[in-house]
Amino acid sequence: MEKLTIAMQNYLETIYEIAVNNNDEHSGVRLSDIAAKLNVSKASVNNAISVLVNAGYVKSEKYQDVFLTENGIETAKLLTSRHEVIKKLFTDVLGVDDETANEDACAIEHVISREAIQKIKDFLDKHKN
Repeated sequence: MEKLTIAMQNYLETIYEIAVNNNDEHSGVRLSDIAAKLNVSKASVNNAISVLVNAGYVKSEKYQDVFLTENGIETAKLLTSRHEVIKKLFTDVLGVDDETANEDACAIEHVISREAIQKIKDFLDKHKN
């Protein structure tokens, strides 16, 4: 994964989440939907999309929907997976409430190592009910 800022990772993850909620990770996503989900202005979304286009994670034409590239989908899936693993550890093992676990997972997913994520996955798999 090319080094993206945490903010750009959040944009990428949000685009993926909206597309998946539309039943197709390849579907287009409106800038206004991204802005609403992240509670930011459309101008902020436009700036972020420019960065993601230049980095090869999304495709976008002026006044058109945003589409994830294959690289964008792959990276967003990785980020989403990291988030879910961390959240599961917090809720299922540590008993953290869902909202707090979600917020903390969002913060940690961007900085945790692959090795640590794999160890958490292994632990969760070993201790399934």
